Amino acid sequence: MTEDLSRKELLEEPDPFLVFVGRMLDFGKKYQKQIVATVGAVVALAIVITGVVYYKNQTEDRAAALLGKAMAKYNAVKKGDTAPAAYEEVKKEFKALTEKYRSTGAAKAALMQYADLCYLTQNYDEAISGYEKALDALGDTEFRTMILSGLAYAWEGKGDYEQAAGYFEKIIAEETAVSKDQALFNLGRIYGKLGKMDKEKEMYARLVKDYPDSLFFDLASEKIAG
Repeated sequence: MTEDLSRKELLEEPDPFLVFVGRMLDFGKKYQKQIVATVGAVVALAIVITGVVYYKNQTEDRAAALLGKAMAKYNAVKKGDTAPAAYEEVKKEFKALTEKYRSTGAAKAALMQYADLCYLTQNYDEAISGYEKALDALGDTEFRTMILSGLAYAWEGKGDYEQAAGYFEKIIAEETAVSKDQALFNLGRIYGKLGKMDKEKEMYARLVKDYPDSLFFDLASEKIAG
């Protein structure tokens, strides 16, 4: 009997879900205008976000297309006339891309190409500025070693061997850096220009010891023997 009574009491109690739905309907009627306004704002925000994403994708596509065209022209120039003046026109295209689409991935990649072209045209100050911007944009990527190397070469081009040595030293000191054998060889070469003969041979010796399969192994061995 107790069980039957309990079941009856339970069945006679209002269903919690129906009570909740009823309250929500009452709330909706009372605050209809506010809800509509809020939902409208959310929808409007969603439309804006969608538009921004679409625009960003469109911008990335345009920047990538321009980068492809600039790279094609760059490669064509390299196959032909390699005099510094031959690179000036294509250099302008990379610079325009870095300025007009600076927030895109293509523009960040173009920064490094632009810096390379500045180096090839012997505009070393401009090259250093370009490599520094590329380092800010791509310094945590696989391009880091290439950018540091570019900075080293550009400072060497200016005749500042201490600065050049500093960037090659950075490459050697970083655990994740690539082409350390090349950096060691170049650092030895730079130390030679600085008249630091002991450090020059030390770098060549490290290369021979740590990188026996390096393309620079024979050259470094000759330098040590000489």
